[in-house]
Amino acid sequence: MSKRKFGTREWATRNLNFFIGCSHNCYYCYARYNWCKRWKKMPVEKWKEMELNKRLFWEKPKLIKDGRCMCPTRHDILPEHIEETLDYLGRWLEVGNEILITSKPHLECIKAICNEFKDDYKEQIVFRFTIGSMDQSILDFWEKDAPSYIERMQSLRHAFECGYKTSVSCEPYLDKNIYLLAETFLPYITDTIWIGKMNYMDQRVGKRENLISQGWSDKDLQYYDMVVESQTDEFVRRLYDLYKNVNKIRWKDSIKEVLGLPEEEIG
Repeated sequence: MSKRKFGTREWATRNLNFFIGCSHNCYYCYARYNWCKRWKKMPVEKWKEMELNKRLFWEKPKLIKDGRCMCPTRHDILPEHIEETLDYLGRWLEVGNEILITSKPHLECIKAICNEFKDDYKEQIVFRFTIGSMDQSILDFWEKDAPSYIERMQSLRHAFECGYKTSVSCEPYLDKNIYLLAETFLPYITDTIWIGKMNYMDQRVGKRENLISQGWSDKDLQYYDMVVESQTDEFVRRLYDLYKNVNKIRWKDSIKEVLGLPEEEIG
């Protein structure tokens, strides 16, 4: 029996990355946790200093015949690295790959990608933008160095208006207003909206009692509690009941596990 798909494997068959570290430095980031805490390859404070992985960057592209690629998964696309990004994406698109471009998007970068590939590779690209809350104070806490909610929405609208396939990841969703998020995005989505919980919160962020001992303030803990309260089985079931008949809304493995939903095709 094959293993159940989870994480990025629900979206693509091959992950593409060419930097180590990410200047967005999101608190719950699985890559930061693995690299800095689990494997202890660098101090957490160094994670923001993105370094080009030359071996991966110059890897000879090959056509992924049994699925699509997802790029990036362990870092994001930054304005200061846009030339490397366009070069890398172009080489993997040139051999015929479909690429799911995932990002907490900088509008400048999305405009550059849309313009660069509009003539030759538009049909091979799907954008999937991560937006977990409409509340900027919440984003400032969990994703303090990532683009604002407004800039992410501008990026979504720009890609949509340029005729690209568009999608959103609400993984992790960061508060109970996920209802408003989905309804706001749907007019600009040609593909899907994926909803998922904050995975392994105790490990990647920490247990509440440990965070208190580390000096988290009452205000900090409010943001933590928002996530916990929005991830109860009861809330997940209500969320599912609301959107279960909306074809464009899909459920990540963390939601499927609560509801006992079957595995789906990669999407």
